Amino acid sequence: METPTTPDERLKPSHERLTAPGQRLEAFGNQLIDVHAWLRDELGRLRGDVESHLAGRSVRPRALAAHCLAFCSALERHHTGEDAAAFPALAEQFPQLRPVLQELTRDHRIISDILRRLQSLLDGLGDSDAAQPRDVQAELDGLAALMESHFTYEERKIAAALDSLDIPGWHDAPPAFLRIASASASASASASASDSGDDGDGGGDDDASHC
Repeated sequence: METPTTPDERLKPSHERLTAPGQRLEAFGNQLIDVHAWLRDELGRLRGDVESHLAGRSVRPRALAAHCLAFCSALERHHTGEDAAAFPALAEQFPQLRPVLQELTRDHRIISDILRRLQSLLDGLGDSDAAQPRDVQAELDGLAALMESHFTYEERKIAAALDSLDIPGWHDAPPAFLRIASASASASASASASDSGDDGDGGGDDDASHC
């Protein structure tokens, strides 16, 4: 593993940092890796739904759109949360990481552009244009490649520095970039849209509009 670019004195392993005698502090870097793993899994599920739709299996366009919108919202929330909270905190305590943080921020903008294109495609999904689902698939393939590169680089470069941060408020109320539970709620809503979409047009419409 690449040596972290932060002072050794400030990079205590998470198991050495205690909140109270006998109580361990959950490392922010480890939480980041967990969120990335969840987002990877969700993207994999979404790509599977798109493939099922293209194969003519029972994934309705409106349910597919709801699932995609839920995932895109979770990913966007993660990245805007990093830009607003994680990166400023790291830049202040570890100035040598600023070039890395700038690269990661540029990636966020590129990913946001892909998400906007997906939104535009999804607005017309289900119309007569058969190219649209394949366009969605192509955008998701590009997103998956960029997201994997971005996550791997980010984990290698800043996870150890995040582990070293001591921000009590983040433990009391985790910032957006470390939340899985809220994103999971959106995923559950999209799953409900998929299930009810098979029962009839009315249920699928309601759930999709809810997402």
